[in-house]
Amino acid sequence: MCVAMKTGILIVIFLAINLIVKAQQDPQFSQNMFNHMTVNPAFAGQQGRWVVSGIYRNQWQSMPDAPETYALNVYGPLKIKGIDGGCGLNIMSDKLGMQTRLHLMLDYSYKRTLSLGILSVGLKFGIVNEKLGSEYDIPNDENHTQPGDDPAINQEDLSRIKFDAGAGVFLSGKRYYAGVAVSHLTRPKFTVGQTGEFFLAPHMYFTGGYTIHMTPVWDIQPSAYVMTDFASAQYSIHTNVVFKEMYWGGVAYRYEEAVIFTGGLELKNGIMVGYSYDWNRGDVGRYIGGSHEVTFSYSFGLKAGKRQKIYKSVRFL
Repeated sequence: MCVAMKTGILIVIFLAINLIVKAQQDPQFSQNMFNHMTVNPAFAGQQGRWVVSGIYRNQWQSMPDAPETYALNVYGPLKIKGIDGGCGLNIMSDKLGMQTRLHLMLDYSYKRTLSLGILSVGLKFGIVNEKLGSEYDIPNDENHTQPGDDPAINQEDLSRIKFDAGAGVFLSGKRYYAGVAVSHLTRPKFTVGQTGEFFLAPHMYFTGGYTIHMTPVWDIQPSAYVMTDFASAQYSIHTNVVFKEMYWGGVAYRYEEAVIFTGGLELKNGIMVGYSYDWNRGDVGRYIGGSHEVTFSYSFGLKAGKRQKIYKSVRFL
């Protein structure tokens, strides 16, 4: 392994260990095995082709002003003076009530082919736009503090732009993948009202998956996903059953939160569509409702009816 690759991996690990954070703020996704690019810049170029992918999530549908997230990624291989790598563009909008957060990030990865597979180190950088409305639904009586009486509450709509950055490592083989990434390395800080403030806490992500060939046409793909801000963590395990490398369905479990049902198909012309439904557990689930999530991707250069050997599916890295 070259010195640059070793240095990049050590930097990611060092930054992750030394982060002191407050609360998870990054959006939640259920189809994480299809959504590497949103969190890990090292995934850029891993598939060997240019890809456009997107994801839409409507969370806790029974709640008013519930979280709603859109993400669009464009990424592919990039070779500069004989150096293999990848690049990408990420656009993500996350809305919760009066708050809307827009991310616009550029990605670059450097990759090496090893005996274990393809190892990439990536960086992402760009801007985050934080918007906060000022239309508060507060009863106008003496028992409730009005916005004008609290200096920590904004009196008008706010919109602030800050610089943001992240990093990651991704390893993929014929049957497996593993990745680690960290977001918000710059800890973007925003002010609210006259005295209120908050920052985007860095989050760390761990992903991994494996393909088990059961028969020539049936595969089982277990995977795991962890998101943590070092104050709390979210764990989920997934199992998909795949038929002919084209159709899949499965179930996942997010620890102490939800059971997730997934399904989808990948056509031979490079089009992939997936859907998941989160069934939230316990009494809380009856009030907040379930969550819907839709993913899609298109890989350029694939001919209908023919899967080229150079192509690496998101599901079969």
